[in-house]
Amino acid sequence: MSQHHARRALISVYDKTGLVDFARVLREEIGFEILSTGGTARHLTDAGIPVTLVEEVTGFPEMLDGRVKTLHPRIHAAILADRDNPEHMRQLAEQGIQPIELVVVNLYPFEDTVARPDCTLEQAIEMIDIGGPSLLRAAAKNSRHVRVVCGPGEYEGVLESLRSATDTQSFVPLRLASRAFEQTCRYDAAIATWLTAHPQNPDEPEFRAIHLRSREVLRYGENPHQKAEVCSLSGLTEWLTGKTGGPDLSYNNLVDAGAALELCAELTRWHGEILPVACFIKHTNPCGVGVAEGAVEAYRRAYLGDPNAAMGGILAVNFCVDAAFAEAVMDSLQRWGKAAGAGAFFVEVWLAPSFGDDAVQVIRTRKPWGSRVRLIDVGNGMSMAGWPEHVIRSVPGNLLIQGRDTVGLNESEWRVVTDRAPDERELEDLRLAWLVCKHTKSNAISICRNGILIGNGAGQMSRVMSCRIATWAARENGHTESLAGAVAASDAFFPFRDGPDILLDAGVTAIIQPGGSKRDEEAIRACNERQAAMIFTGTRHFRH
Repeated sequence: MSQHHARRALISVYDKTGLVDFARVLREEIGFEILSTGGTARHLTDAGIPVTLVEEVTGFPEMLDGRVKTLHPRIHAAILADRDNPEHMRQLAEQGIQPIELVVVNLYPFEDTVARPDCTLEQAIEMIDIGGPSLLRAAAKNSRHVRVVCGPGEYEGVLESLRSATDTQSFVPLRLASRAFEQTCRYDAAIATWLTAHPQNPDEPEFRAIHLRSREVLRYGENPHQKAEVCSLSGLTEWLTGKTGGPDLSYNNLVDAGAALELCAELTRWHGEILPVACFIKHTNPCGVGVAEGAVEAYRRAYLGDPNAAMGGILAVNFCVDAAFAEAVMDSLQRWGKAAGAGAFFVEVWLAPSFGDDAVQVIRTRKPWGSRVRLIDVGNGMSMAGWPEHVIRSVPGNLLIQGRDTVGLNESEWRVVTDRAPDERELEDLRLAWLVCKHTKSNAISICRNGILIGNGAGQMSRVMSCRIATWAARENGHTESLAGAVAASDAFFPFRDGPDILLDAGVTAIIQPGGSKRDEEAIRACNERQAAMIFTGTRHFRH
C-alpha cells in the first residue's frame, strides 16, 4: 500500500459542540484526512474544513433517510484491520482500503428524546442509533491501533495524544475500549429499559438493564475496613449531590441522608403543602419529627422529640433555609437543649431545598461545628417528582428489586374498629404517627402528640419490645405528661394484646395499625376497655 496517504479520521457526531476547532487542528496541524457523513460533513465544510464524504470511499450513497451511511466493509474493514497482522494488511491493500486511525462518534440523543412527555414510539425509534454504536464497538475492539473518541470532553486529550508520539496517558488501549463500550452499554440499556416499559409491550422482561454512573469514591463503607463508592442510576436526577462545603460525605452519611429525604418528602406530600416540616434521622430511623405553622416551631418540636438522638444526626427541612432559621438551629442547645437534658449538639448533614447565602454565613461562622456540617441542596427533591419507581437492594449474588412504597394516607380505606372514633386532634396526630412509622425500621412503634414524635421503637425482634422502647424513650426525653392523650402507630398488626396494653397503660388514647391478626379482637377489646380509639388501615409498612 502506498505510504503517502494522509492519516484518516472518521467523524460522525450528533453533538457538534467544539467540533470545528477539533477538526481544524486534526486537518491543518496534524494532517488528517477527514471522512464524514450527512450533517456532520455539512457542518465542517460550512466552516471551511475539507471533508471526504463516506460515500466517496464506499462507492455507495447514503440510503433510507440516512439510516444506512457507514455500514459498509470499506469502512469497518478500515477500522477493524489488525495492523500487526500481515494477512489483514494484504487484504486491505488488495481491496484498495486505507486504514482509519481515528473514530469520532457520539450517538443520537435517545434518552433526551424519550424524556419528553409527548415523545411517541415512532420518534423514539428514529432516535435509535445503529451506525454510531457499530463504529464505536469496531474501534474499541481494535483500540490497540485505533483511537476512539466518544464525546466533546475527550477532544483536547486526544489532540495532545496525537501531537506527541511518546504520549501514553491519553492513548491507553484498554481505557479507550472501556470508555466506548461503556457508552454503547449505557445506550443499549436506555433503549431496552424504555421499550420494556412501553404500554404497547405486553411482556415482562427476561433481563433488566441497570446502568450505573460511578460518581465518587467514598472515604470508606459502613466501617473503615470496607471500600465504598457512590454511583447514580443513569438518566435520573441526583438529589444528594448538591453539597456545599464540609468534609466529604461518607457511606453512612449518604444512607442516612437518603432516609431523611424520603421521610421529609413523604411528610411534605401529606402535611407540608402549607406547613413547614423538620425531621431528624439517626441510623436511618426518625428520632425527631415536627410539623407546625412556623419553621422554627416545626424545628423546635423535632429537636425536643429526642435531643440526645438529634445530636450528631441528620436534619432535613422542607423549606428554604434563611438566616433566622439558621440561627435557631445553631443555637439549639442554648434555646432548648439544657432544659431537655442534652449536653451537646451538632448536626452531621443538613438537607433543604436551598440555603440562602446569609444562612450559609451564619452556619459556617456561628459555632465550631458549623464549618464541618455538610449542607445538601436537594432542589425539588422534596416534591418526589421523578423519583425512581423501584427500590434496589443486594443480597449475596443477587439484586432485589421492588416497587417503591407510595401508599401514604389512604384514608378512604381506613376504618374505625372501636366503640369510640378518634377526635380531630387525635386523628391529625395519627396521620403523622402513621407516616413516621412507615419510615421506621420494623418492628416499628411510633408515638406522637401535638405534631411531635415523642417516642420511637425501631428495629426490634418483637413488637412488644418496640412498644416498651417507644414508651420508655418518651419518658426518658421528658414527655411523660405528653404520653397522656398521645397516639401510637404500628407498622404491622399486633399478634397479641400485650403491645396495645403497654401503650394504653402509658397513656396512649388512640392507635393506628394495619389489622389482620387472628387476635385482632383482643387488641380491639383492650382499647374499648379504656375508651381508646383504634383504626385499621388495611396496609402494612414493613421496612427492612
